[in-house]
Amino acid sequence: MDFEKRAKKDIEKLENFIEYSRSLNFHKKYPKLFEHILNYKKDSEHYYFKKDYFSSLGCANYAYGILEGLLFNEKGKYFHEII
Repeated sequence: MDFEKRAKKDIEKLENFIEYSRSLNFHKKYPKLFEHILNYKKDSEHYYFKKDYFSSLGCANYAYGILEGLLFNEKGKYFHEII
């Protein structure tokens, strides 16, 4: 898979993780962290549209890390164990 396809796939996956996290009310319980997650998602999309797929992947993965930490803190599980 090339960087462009991978970046697009990661952005789509991130959107799903964000929606799932909203269903757990992470946006209410951790508003500042959730704001960072959304900012990294925007950055990921920004870099994707500028064709800087490497930076797009980096931003998406940073957002995943924050979400994964919140999920593990709350549920003791990772996304791949739940979704």
